[in-house]
Amino acid sequence: MLYSIGKVVQTHGIKGEVKIKPNTDFERFIKGHDLIIGDQTYTIKSVRRQNDLFLVAFEGYPTLTEVEHLKQQEIYTNEEPEILDADSFHLPKLIGLKVYDQHNYLIGTVLELVDVPQGYLLRVQRIDNNLVLIPFVDAFIKEVNEESIHIETIEGLI
Repeated sequence: MLYSIGKVVQTHGIKGEVKIKPNTDFERFIKGHDLIIGDQTYTIKSVRRQNDLFLVAFEGYPTLTEVEHLKQQEIYTNEEPEILDADSFHLPKLIGLKVYDQHNYLIGTVLELVDVPQGYLLRVQRIDNNLVLIPFVDAFIKEVNEESIHIETIEGLI
């Protein structure tokens, strides 16, 4: 399984560095680790922080010209984080889970996660084929396991 971990937003300087905007809470940009961009694997040669971005150089790509094509490309890894806190989730694994309400009534299936400034929304295809957005926050999400998500609904949510 591939995990989206960021995006190359721009090149930096003439020595083959790229600016990466991360979209992960885990430490993913480490010297020697592999990243997948497009259909190619790149090994991190060096990495340093610049505000909310990472400046990354790849082994075998020493010039600006060689990394120019990476601009605006999504970055993936196939390395799953090893340790999660009790209330943390591998977000891609939520896709496809069944969603049930507090009365154990099947609402539908998670199609995708929508990233918004306040956190994430679950886009759920209901059993009547309509779509609904459910905030992925403690007020609504009561239990998540490997097979399903149980939520507490309020009037107007579903």
